[in-house]
Amino acid sequence: MNEKLSGILIPVATPFDAQGSLSVTMLRDNLAKWNQTGVRGYMCLGSNGEFRSLSDDESITVATEAIRLKGYKTLIVGVGRESLRLTLAFLDRLMDLGPGIDYTSVLTPHYFASLMDDQALIDYYEAIAEYSKIPVLVYVAPGFANSVTVSPASVRRLADHPNIHGIKDTSPALLVGYMLNAGNRNDFQIMAGSLNNLMTCLAFGGSGGVVSAANYFPSQCAQITDLYLSGRREEALTCYINLQRVVMQTGAKYSVAGLKCCMNLCGFSAGVPRLPVRPLSAKQEAEIRTILISSGMVGT
Repeated sequence: MNEKLSGILIPVATPFDAQGSLSVTMLRDNLAKWNQTGVRGYMCLGSNGEFRSLSDDESITVATEAIRLKGYKTLIVGVGRESLRLTLAFLDRLMDLGPGIDYTSVLTPHYFASLMDDQALIDYYEAIAEYSKIPVLVYVAPGFANSVTVSPASVRRLADHPNIHGIKDTSPALLVGYMLNAGNRNDFQIMAGSLNNLMTCLAFGGSGGVVSAANYFPSQCAQITDLYLSGRREEALTCYINLQRVVMQTGAKYSVAGLKCCMNLCGFSAGVPRLPVRPLSAKQEAEIRTILISSGMVGT
């Protein structure tokens, strides 16, 4: 198992202040706190990072700070754009930052969803892998990508490319197919893309997950994989059930707005989402605070 891609990685939320500006101070504060936990690393510029709402210059700022402050943890940085040309252009900017990025994560292109068949996606990912000096991960997130996915057969082929090292999957139903087609390899890691499919991934021999709840419950999420991978599976399942019960009522209930609300309530610095995504109402925030307090996740 590739230790760099095992355990829990945080899909880092990008903090914005009340005016909607990128807050480097908040980002630094979060990374400093996360570095003190058992998470294995970070994924910047993904869906929870609101990367579609960032300019390329802002994205480079986020990546630069993550490189500088990641410590010994794994760093994945998202690069996916809607064309190969733009993806490679942004990848050039990341490679110019020098060492420090362990993997680049590439979301499926999806604007012309009906044209994104197996061959189009295989060609896209193989071209990026040939070009990139940074190892490549495939990122499947149909909920954010117009329902575009990569078929298990295509993943089996992509896994044979020497510069494609794994896949992060947040699809509701494809993980088992990925595991059966490309699982249990030393050169290709399959990672859950949400808390929902984390236990399925582990049960089929996967290495861990990039889990949004780890933004606000980093130690609790890391505990699940640590227990499971050390053979204490019943304890891991109990922790998972207890954590999932809280997450589904709080951060997961309102997408990135709920995630940021939970981060703020749990002592991290998330600020607000970038408009047109609205922050939670005072009533919604109060409901989440009550649940977090009653579950013992935060103090009164």
